Amino acid sequence: MQVISFKDTILYKRGFWLSAAALVAAVAAPSLMDGSIFNRPIVHIVPLCILIGFWIYFLQNGRFFSIADEVADCGDHLKVRRGRTEIVVPFSTIASAEVSTDFRTHRITIHLRERTKIGNRIDFWPQASLWGNLFGVQQLALGLAERAKIAGPTLQSSE
Repeated sequence: MQVISFKDTILYKRGFWLSAAALVAAVAAPSLMDGSIFNRPIVHIVPLCILIGFWIYFLQNGRFFSIADEVADCGDHLKVRRGRTEIVVPFSTIASAEVSTDFRTHRITIHLRERTKIGNRIDFWPQASLWGNLFGVQQLALGLAERAKIAGPTLQSSE
């Protein structure tokens, strides 16, 4: 079993959340300290809501919520964990694998033939050693796609 995803994904994801919370707290702190938030709440709360909405929009459009915490290559299948949910993905259920780049970080997206507990695709960041090496990330995705092609779709009998 070899972990092919970034080992500090959980810390990285928590860092995003903490930075969003810290920014909101930094914006809210002055009005809380001088009490003006209670005198004119709409003037202070509306910008905070806009800021929070921006962060939610940014994280949602970046498909940040769907990043897997860990992806391990176990030879004939992948073991994927996101949060407390862990699934086993046989290579025969993988339809394709592709690479995309967001904010200078590469992401591998594995599209599945059937829906699982975590959806019909798996997004993960590759190992840190590959972050600056787009060719290496593409080779990893190509290797996963090739192994899925060799495994082929599982035929289910309808009896």
